[in-house]
Amino acid sequence: MKPISYSLFFLFGLALSMVSTVTAQNVPTRVARPLTPVEPQVDQPEEMVGVLMLRDESAPQVLNLLEKMTGKIILRRQDITAVKINFNSQDELSKADAVLALESLLTLNGIMLTDMGGRFMKAVPATNVNSHVPVMLDGSTLGRTPSQKIYAKLFKFEYLQAEQANGTTITPLLSQNASSVVFPKSNALLITDALINLQRIEKIVQQMDKPQTIREEIQFIKLNYIQASEMQQRIDNLVQGPLKHYLEGNTSVTADERTNQLILITHPGNLEVIQRVIDSMDVDAAPLTASEVFPLRQAKAEEVVPIIEGIISGQKEGREEDAKVARENTQNTANPNKNQVANAPTAAPTPQATTTSSPSNSSLQFSSFVGLSADERTNAIVAYGTHQDLKTLKELIEKIDIPLPQVLIEAVITEVTLKEDQASGISSFGFDYTGVGNIFSNASITTAGGTGISSGTVDLNNPDEFSLTALVTASDTDSNARILSTPRIMVSHNEEGIINVSESRPIITSSTSYSNSEGNVRSNVEYRDIGIKLTVTPLIGADGTVQMKIEQTIENVVGTIQVDENDQPIIGIREATSTVSVQDNQVIVLGGLQQNSVTDGNSYVPILRRIPIIGELLGTDSTEYDRTELIIFLRPKVLQNPAIAQSLSDEYIDQAEEKDAIQHYLKHNTSDDLYMEGSKFEKEHLEIESTSDVLEIEDSTFEKEEPQATTQPATRNSRSLRRTR
Repeated sequence: MKPISYSLFFLFGLALSMVSTVTAQNVPTRVARPLTPVEPQVDQPEEMVGVLMLRDESAPQVLNLLEKMTGKIILRRQDITAVKINFNSQDELSKADAVLALESLLTLNGIMLTDMGGRFMKAVPATNVNSHVPVMLDGSTLGRTPSQKIYAKLFKFEYLQAEQANGTTITPLLSQNASSVVFPKSNALLITDALINLQRIEKIVQQMDKPQTIREEIQFIKLNYIQASEMQQRIDNLVQGPLKHYLEGNTSVTADERTNQLILITHPGNLEVIQRVIDSMDVDAAPLTASEVFPLRQAKAEEVVPIIEGIISGQKEGREEDAKVARENTQNTANPNKNQVANAPTAAPTPQATTTSSPSNSSLQFSSFVGLSADERTNAIVAYGTHQDLKTLKELIEKIDIPLPQVLIEAVITEVTLKEDQASGISSFGFDYTGVGNIFSNASITTAGGTGISSGTVDLNNPDEFSLTALVTASDTDSNARILSTPRIMVSHNEEGIINVSESRPIITSSTSYSNSEGNVRSNVEYRDIGIKLTVTPLIGADGTVQMKIEQTIENVVGTIQVDENDQPIIGIREATSTVSVQDNQVIVLGGLQQNSVTDGNSYVPILRRIPIIGELLGTDSTEYDRTELIIFLRPKVLQNPAIAQSLSDEYIDQAEEKDAIQHYLKHNTSDDLYMEGSKFEKEHLEIESTSDVLEIEDSTFEKEEPQATTQPATRNSRSLRRTR
């Protein structure tokens, strides 16, 4: 054992001389009998033990000292934590204070004392104190001498809820190794802790476990115009918002939708303010929202609705972002010290600078009530929202629902058979091709009023000098140039126009053989358009510029192949895609899609060819190599309004051979049998010149053997009839 100070030995001797007296005065009461408060001996002076000084004392040494002071036997475990205890009271202590000091020192070092009754106590580690069944105290603990001995006490509540009291009030007061157990059915709480702490908890429980005086009043407020749920939400916003300091914690609002009234619980002092708010809002007002139908004349409703919804959703996101920034600015303003600590190197923003973004909410066009839907049947937009929303929607729809500009696209599709020294077929139309650096030079073709190729020069991009009609005239003078088609289409802005010059051919997609005596085969046929397909999508600018996305596809049969004993065409495909920008009335030339073909032939006399040697001398075999190029001329003509389009249509009708029949049909909406046999139109415009004429009716070509046999079908199909020689 370590040496201790002289004062400690003096205390030991003094304690031994008073063992019998202390033992007689401190016999503990057994647990089975309730303890009664001991009246303090005020007339007898407290026994003094002098100055208490401990220096690096072990736990067993302190326990031995405590045994001498209390006269009790302390049972101790062998695994008690080895600690060094130091203490200096500085002044003289009474015996009771010295015992309390020693118990507290042991508790602070993880050693708890529990009373076993009689002359025995136990010293156990603090972590296992509950497993050693501390003494259960009955009645009040306030009459006992305060100590650090561990006891258990059951607190019963009459007004408080045990679970709520344990969580909010008692748990923060417990010692480090103390414990509490809630008994919900009996509304009681079992606490195991030092006696001095149990006494403190008992005093607090006595003050809290009392009937509370109801200070709030209950009011039933009948509403006449506004919905109870809406009014409840508005009052809750006030409670959590500007009036939070006054109303939070003592005001509750419940909406009864069945009777449309509010159940208000609040302090009497708050009734006047809340009633004033309710009276101001529960008034007869015009409807906030309405519905309206906006019919569309030019645009499609199902295409306009997504555009407007995108604007509304964008504004909604902006509103939410502004609200988020406003909340962050409010928090920063409410906690300036926090911002200064977090951003110490930089200057904290002032409240005036952080609130500048909040007014942006007032500039939003649409409220949160707005909604719209497309009615495809009537091509209209059904909108719902406030009156300001509907007004804004109407202005926006009127700006969108406008007639789009149109463009007339004139096309001349030509095919040129190239000569051996010819790099491009452009020269067949009177243009000099000089290569990439200078594509067209000295274009010498006639104007619209000319009759053929002239010696003058014409600018291809000058609509006053150039006309697509000149191309037709130029092709007549060159046998290698052939006009395939001269279509015209009218296309709206950003819409797709298609020119399709083709023929449908059957293509066998699958064959099924039947195992019978006849060996039948059934083939599935799919028709495919083979020819020239031109797709144009124009974008018309305000200055007359036309940007066109052009896709050209050329398909032709280059040969045949046997598939399941069926001849199937081999289809060659030539494609090109481009995007060009031109001015109004300028001509675009699409060329370069060339094709090579090989044709085998002979000049033998059919009968003499069979004679040996002589037949070979009377004829020759030949192989012809042909090279063709497809050249397409396009000219867009912008039609800014319907009047220009109508004027242009009238001009084309006047140039047509069947203009009388067309004008009659447009005026009376009927042909009046103008195309029937013997009609005036037939006599004036249909003349059969000879039996060698070839008629093309709806892509079918045949030779007329007798004029009488072809008169009837020719007149009935004169609108789709084309005469060639």
